[in-house]
Order: sequence, then structure tokens, then C-alpha cells
Amino acid sequence: MAKGKSSDEDEFNLDNLERIPRRDLPYFDEQPDEVGLISGMTNSGGIFRVAFLDTNQFGPHAMIVMLFGFAAITGGILFLLASA
Repeated sequence: MAKGKSSDEDEFNLDNLERIPRRDLPYFDEQPDEVGLISGMTNSGGIFRVAFLDTNQFGPHAMIVMLFGFAAITGGILFLLASA
């Protein structure tokens, strides 16, 4: 090691390499393990908020429920249009 250099300068540190500052973490409402699927999706502000903003751990489940809901509505509309 050269004179005048401390051991801290020689160590590789990722904090010195970051050019873009990190943003604050978004709101996350952790639900307890005892909460069921439906109540977990509705406790944190409704199924749309959980699905789109991912406010708790049930975000992927809420997206799948919304997918089935919108598919059923679209299928019903197409069925009515085809039978008319």
C-alpha cells in the first residue's frame, strides 16, 4: 500500500458508483398471515388499489381476479352482440 492512502479508499464501494439517487420506497401495507385472500385484497384500499399500486402482498392475486372479471364482462358483451 502506498503512503498516504488509507485502507478505506482501497475497498470497492458501490455507494460511490451510484449516479442516480434512489427514490423513497412506496407505501406497503404488510398483511398478517391469518388474513384470507379476499380480505387481504380489500383491506388496503380495494382491489384496484392493491392490483395497480401493489400496496400489499396480494397484488398479483388481485391482478388475476381483475383479469377474470374483465374477461367475463368482455365475453358477456361479445356473446350478446353475436346473438343479436
